[in-house]
Amino acid sequence: MNKTVLIPTWYALTAALLFGLSTPMNKLLLDTIEPLVLSGFLYLGSGLGILSYRLIKEKSLYTRTEAQLQSGEIPQLITAIITGGMVAPFILLYSIQIKPASTASLLLSFEGIATTLLAGMWFKEYIGKRVWLALAMVTLATILLSLQQNQAWGFSIGALGVITACFLWGLDNNLTRNLSARDPLLLVIIKGCGAGSFSLFLAVSLNMPLPSFQMILTAMAIGLVSYGLSIVFF
Repeated sequence: MNKTVLIPTWYALTAALLFGLSTPMNKLLLDTIEPLVLSGFLYLGSGLGILSYRLIKEKSLYTRTEAQLQSGEIPQLITAIITGGMVAPFILLYSIQIKPASTASLLLSFEGIATTLLAGMWFKEYIGKRVWLALAMVTLATILLSLQQNQAWGFSIGALGVITACFLWGLDNNLTRNLSARDPLLLVIIKGCGAGSFSLFLAVSLNMPLPSFQMILTAMAIGLVSYGLSIVFF
């Protein structure tokens, strides 16, 4: 396998690993933090963390070597922020409250299916036979994981929530893919700070309690690694 294939594959697998690590860690934090509040600090951590790195490394928010966003691309970025940065994590965090973290992490593999289906059906990308076979296998595994055990036929609410979040992230992935020629760090900064600030503003407006300073730092650290770095690698 040559470098043109190996390096992007390594980036994609690293992004998936970092993102998958967030689910069991978030499950623990949900014992003391409201899902909306946690979502806000996760994304704020990713945005502020990458912003700090950019300012330290480049001494500037913008770099001359990277193409900057065009005005016509702003609606795509806003849609990606809303779907992937606000709604999807909110649904996921509520879902893993009632679903084992291990099962939820496996169900998150459906994000790849959702991304591919949306890429082919909506964004008109080519999908080959091997990809369709892989999609069928992962879909079957997802169905088996989603079924309620020891109950009548049906899907659990938690599993449906995770799958819904995956479709929203799939849309986010395709929109981000269209913007991938732009500065990836700047995209993470805008997405993280925008989604995180909005979620926290909504949480404060609803009088939701804020966690301790230590828990806030923990959530933001998880967000930096599992959301911020994951998006950069993706």
